[in-house]
Amino acid sequence: MINRLILSEQVKEELLNDILKGKYQPGDRLVESQIAKAMGISQSPVREALRDLVAMRFVEVVPYKGARVRMVDPNELAEIYPVRASLEELAGQLAAPRLKGHVEELESIYDAMVDAARRNEVHELSAHDAKFHKVIVAAAANRILADTWGSLMIETRTFVTTVRIIILDHGLQRVAEMHRPIIDALKSGNAKKAGAEMRTHVETFGKLIQKGDPNGTNSSRSVDAGAGGHDDLPKGTAAAD
Repeated sequence: MINRLILSEQVKEELLNDILKGKYQPGDRLVESQIAKAMGISQSPVREALRDLVAMRFVEVVPYKGARVRMVDPNELAEIYPVRASLEELAGQLAAPRLKGHVEELESIYDAMVDAARRNEVHELSAHDAKFHKVIVAAAANRILADTWGSLMIETRTFVTTVRIIILDHGLQRVAEMHRPIIDALKSGNAKKAGAEMRTHVETFGKLIQKGDPNGTNSSRSVDAGAGGHDDLPKGTAAAD
C-alpha cells in the first residue's frame, strides 16, 4: 500500500517517523542534500516533503540556517481535531442517506484494518484508516467539504495519533474496532446518528493525542523518550486517525 504513494509522500512519512521515534530531535537540522543522498534519490522530493512538514508544523525554516525539527507540544497537535470533528460530523450526516444499506466498501476496508492490526502492520492499518474516512467524505458529495477536509492533510496527520495510542497501551486492534459504530450508523441511513458517531470518533482520538506519556507528563519529547518502555514499535510505525 505505502509503496504506491508518490515518492515525496514516502519521504515525508519516513522523515516524520524518524522525528516521532526520536532519530531527529528538536533543533536538529534537516539538510536536503544529505537526506537525498542517504535515501538514494534526488533533492526534489525531499524538498516537497520538508515543505509539507513545515505546513504541519513539525519542521521550521530558520533564515540562513535551513530546516530544523520543531519542538511540538501535544496540545498543538490536537488543535486540528475540533476542526476535523465538525467536518466529519457533516460528512457523516450527508453520506448516511447515500450509503444506507450499501456499506460494502467500508466493510471491506474495516476487515483490512482488523487484519492489519492482528498482524501488527501499523503502516498498512494507517493507509486503510485514511481510506475509510476518505470514502465517507467522498460519499457526502460536497466538493467544498472534500476540499477543506483534504487541506488538513489527514492522510499524513494520521501518522501521529496511533504512535501515541500505542504508547498509551490502547493497541491497534482497538483502533480498528473503533470504526465499527460508524459503519453501523451509516448502514442504517440515520444521518443524525452517523454524524454523531463520526464526531465522537474524531474527538476521542483528539483527546488521546493530548494525553501525556504514561508517567503523567504532557511532554513534547520524542516518542521513544516518552514511551515508558515502548521501544519495540514496528519499523515504519504510522498512525491512525
